[in-house]
Amino acid sequence: MDRLADESYRVHAIQLPTDVTDFEREYLRPVQRYHDAHEPSTVVGHSLGGLVAAHLETDSSRVYLAPWWGIYGLKQRGWQSVVVPRLPVRAKIIPIDASREEIGACVTDEQWAALPKRISPVFITEIHRAQQALLPISDDDVVFCSLRDTIVSLKAISEVATSDQVSLYDGGHELFSSSSRRTATRDVLTVLAEA
Repeated sequence: MDRLADESYRVHAIQLPTDVTDFEREYLRPVQRYHDAHEPSTVVGHSLGGLVAAHLETDSSRVYLAPWWGIYGLKQRGWQSVVVPRLPVRAKIIPIDASREEIGACVTDEQWAALPKRISPVFITEIHRAQQALLPISDDDVVFCSLRDTIVSLKAISEVATSDQVSLYDGGHELFSSSSRRTATRDVLTVLAEA
């Protein structure tokens, strides 16, 4: 956000809750209301924010940073992929299976400490439902992702975006915490300038 503001962009940031029981009520509708009140020229969404942004009704261009359009295959193991989504449990009992290195080489102690450590089965069900309801993105939208990302599904990204819409960066899940963040940030700024 600081880099965007330094480049004279007017930035509005929305912090999404980390565990919800209803995707539309707790994510999509509040973000849609905020969007409609401010009418941004471009929407940038990272990870979960990219999933919400893909569901927005908007004429704004969209830039997705490692959008969570699917769960990385190896994160869905055996019984968890079958049983967990069927549990109507709101308690945060599922540990988040991610290492600091998977997030990015330059993630700070503060960033790492702020990441949620557990989520609920109901949250997984809601995210999965939203992921299944995705439609192809607009032709002028751009998706940044890393081939080394082990948080989001690259297969899911390829099902929603064309190869012409995808821009690769070198690093983990978080573009701004990746080892190539200077180059990647410059690439994002270039896309925003052209939007």
